[in-house]
Amino acid sequence: KRNFSIEEKRNYCKEWEESGMTQAAFCKVSGISKSALYQWNKNFKKEDSGFGFSPLVLEKQPSIKQTDAIQLSISLPNQMQLGISMSEDRLVSFIQEIYYATAVVR
Repeated sequence: KRNFSIEEKRNYCKEWEESGMTQAAFCKVSGISKSALYQWNKNFKKEDSGFGFSPLVLEKQPSIKQTDAIQLSISLPNQMQLGISMSEDRLVSFIQEIYYATAVVR
């Protein structure tokens, strides 16, 4: 019997949801048990439903693009402000990375 890390479990759940396959078919192809995937998915859904994010503020870009950078200002609950500059094409993956990192930290 193999022990999976939380990250591996979350990745299996995400891959299953994105696959469009039935749970049974996905588990057979992936070599994991259907009951394990069901339990992992149930636990992650329960964890995620109780988690809230602080608002994310995107500053508007100038009409003439000198760079493809987006300025982010993130307000944290402890009154700390975080300013980040990144290219537009990284924005979605950055938000996803922050989401997964908060799940691991909890």
